[in-house]
Amino acid sequence: MLRTCLNAALAAFVAFAAAPADAQAPKLTVKVGVPGRADQYNFEIAFRRGYFAEQGLEVETVAANSAQEYVSAIASNQIQVASGSPNAGLFNALDRGIDIRMVADWAHLGDGQGKDSVAIVVRADLFDSGAVKTIADLKGRTIAAGPGKAMYPDVLDQKMFELAKLAPADVTVEYLAFADALAAMSGKKIDAAFMVEPLITQADSKNIARVLVRAGAVDPGAELALLMYSAEFAKNKDAATKFMVGYLKGARDYYDAFYMNKDRDAVIKLLTEYLPVKDPKLWEAATPGHTDLNGAINVADLKRQAAFFREQGTLSGAVPDLDKYVTAEFADAAVKIIGRR
Repeated sequence: MLRTCLNAALAAFVAFAAAPADAQAPKLTVKVGVPGRADQYNFEIAFRRGYFAEQGLEVETVAANSAQEYVSAIASNQIQVASGSPNAGLFNALDRGIDIRMVADWAHLGDGQGKDSVAIVVRADLFDSGAVKTIADLKGRTIAAGPGKAMYPDVLDQKMFELAKLAPADVTVEYLAFADALAAMSGKKIDAAFMVEPLITQADSKNIARVLVRAGAVDPGAELALLMYSAEFAKNKDAATKFMVGYLKGARDYYDAFYMNKDRDAVIKLLTEYLPVKDPKLWEAATPGHTDLNGAINVADLKRQAAFFREQGTLSGAVPDLDKYVTAEFADAAVKIIGRR
C-alpha cells in the first residue's frame, strides 16, 4: 500500500514538472491601452504572435480615441501599459507628481538622411501646380497640426516655420484627426497637414496630397511616442521585464520585415488583418517607421519638448524632472535576455 502511494506521488510530481509553465500557474493579466491606429504595429505583432503569452502574460487591450485618454487610466493603474506621445497633458501630470514611467521608445523620427514615416503633406493640386513647393509657400494658408493642441506637431511646426522665416500669424493652424485632415484636404477646406504613414502613401495614391517635407529632415531624432508603464506595474519588475521582452521582439520583427525584407508578407498579412489599414499594397509602399530596437529613449529631446510646451503656455508649471520618470531598467533587462540589436 505504501509503495503504491509513493509511486502515485512520484508520478504526480513528474507530471507537474513536465507540464508547461503556463499550465502550472495562471497568467498575469496586463491591461494595455491601444488607440487602434496603424502606428501600433510593434505591439500588434508582439500580441498576435504570442510573444507576451510566451512570457506568461495575458494581455487585455483597452481601446480609446487617442493616447491622451490613457494618462489618468495609467496613473491610477486602471491600465498597466500604454503608448503615449510627449505632450503638455503628460508633462502637466508629471509636474503634479502623478507617477507614470516612460520605459521605451515607441516611435521616433529618423536622422533626416532618408525617408520618414511622418511628413507635412500639401494638397495635390497645390503641389502639382507649383503653387506650394516649399514651407515658405504655406504663408496665408491653413495647416492641420494633428489631433490636438500641445502635442508634437506643434513642436515640429514651430521649428519648420522658423526655418522658413514664417511668423505664427502667417499660417492658420487647425487641429484635426489624421483621417479628418485627409477628408478636409480632399474637400479643399485646408491646404496642408501633419500626417503619418501609411496614410501619407494612401493620400498620394488617391491624389489627395503630396509630401512637402519629411519630418526627420526638419527635426531629426525627435521622440514621437513612448511606451509607458503605471508606477504600480513597474514595481513588478519580473512582469514589467517580461512585457518588454515581448514588445521588443515585436519591434524587431517589424524592423526585419520592412528594413531587411524578412518574413515581410506574413507581417503585412497580420497588420492588414488587425489594424485599420486593410490594403496590403499600402503597407508595402509606405515608408516604415523608426523604433529603437533596444528600447532607448531620447531623453534630451523629451526635455526640449517639455520646454517648448512651457514656453507655449500649455505646460502650466515647471518643466518636470524627467530623469525621475524615464527609466531604462526594463529595456536593459530585456536586452540581456534577447540580446542587443
